[in-house]
Amino acid sequence: MQDHGGERQVASSLPHSVKASLSLSPSGPGRVGSGGGSPTSKVGCCGGVPVEDMEALAITSLSAADVAKQYEHISELGKGTYGKVDLVSHRTQGTKMALKFVTKNKTKLKSFLREYTLTGSLSCSPFIIKVLDVLFETEDSYVFGQEYAPAGDLFDIIPPQVGLPEEMVKRCMQQLGLALDFMHSKNLVHRDVKPENVLLFDRECRRIKLADFGMTRRVGCRVKRVSGTIPYTAPEVCRASRAEGFLVTTSLDVWAFGVLVFCMLTGNFPWEAALPTDAFYEEFRRWQKAGCPVGTYPSQWRRFTDDALRMFQRLLSAEPEKRCGVKDVFCFIKYELVSELRRRASYRAKRNERSSSGVCTGTCAPSSSSSRSSHRHPEPSTPPGTTCLRPAPLKRSVLSDPLSPREESGQHQASGRDKNKSQMVMATAIEICV
Repeated sequence: MQDHGGERQVASSLPHSVKASLSLSPSGPGRVGSGGGSPTSKVGCCGGVPVEDMEALAITSLSAADVAKQYEHISELGKGTYGKVDLVSHRTQGTKMALKFVTKNKTKLKSFLREYTLTGSLSCSPFIIKVLDVLFETEDSYVFGQEYAPAGDLFDIIPPQVGLPEEMVKRCMQQLGLALDFMHSKNLVHRDVKPENVLLFDRECRRIKLADFGMTRRVGCRVKRVSGTIPYTAPEVCRASRAEGFLVTTSLDVWAFGVLVFCMLTGNFPWEAALPTDAFYEEFRRWQKAGCPVGTYPSQWRRFTDDALRMFQRLLSAEPEKRCGVKDVFCFIKYELVSELRRRASYRAKRNERSSSGVCTGTCAPSSSSSRSSHRHPEPSTPPGTTCLRPAPLKRSVLSDPLSPREESGQHQASGRDKNKSQMVMATAIEICV
């Protein structure tokens, strides 16, 4: 590891979007520098970040005592393999912010600066988290500041096996769709769209922002497959060999966005991995391959209206080139997405009662009153391999990119959660159960 003592001038001037961010850094050590010279027009390939932005930063060393002198520690918002996020208050200005500490032995300085400058360059979107003019390093961490989202993250508020009210889901779809569309217009792909990376400024999802750009890459880059898969990982990535890797395309985000919408509406994952070995994914894939015939809906999807199923068919096409753009789903927001029966408190209570008692009745079919709903799809027979299938609770969804600063828990502190929640998806697991 190279010597980090003293102030390191990496190059010329700050990106305009970072300059425009709220200036909260002290005038002494820890500030972001603005040196002489002019930016170049070179663009880094796989990082997706202009080289002039990466070279525009001066990063200064602060001791633990210096950090404590300038920032009052309030609480730890999250902690993971790659570092932690603390809620602090600037002692002079009194402004709260989230300080993201990335462990030096888990990432490279270039990767850390990539995330910082990339987030700064995207901060002009009202739906993307803003970085602050705070950048420094300690003995064992690289640190930058970003705005504090007081209501936690999206994962915290999704009721397991129930889902969010449809109007809240639609507000999230609109805002996240605009955030991703903005990134895609810049030929950038987030590559880690999931509820943990959606930060909330209120619990009704009237103001949310996309965060955590450590895995973001430019369209057309070939990257190595990261370790493991999560429910949001597209099938072409799941199939990719570690040696050959895969090409980065916007369709990766579209797939993850579709899975995220499913999670919000149901409180379940549609599958654990988009692989033939996953019974629920294979059932969905066979249904798509057959042309999505009416009346033979996959077990996890029969709760949705026909309009919602058309939307999911476009978002979750097994062939990447057939997936729609994220903004194309906006035309579906005017329609009902979940059948009326599933919105009834009495039905949800009965379902939760069955789930909590550990009793599964095969297809978990509701009472005969379901026939009263004109939106209700017919109940198909349970597919082979899915009867009473209830996998163990999933671990928190984390993909490891060895070149990128990552932290497992995002920027939030959930009330009423286990202190070790960074190890789990949620205190009460989101499970797959039909």
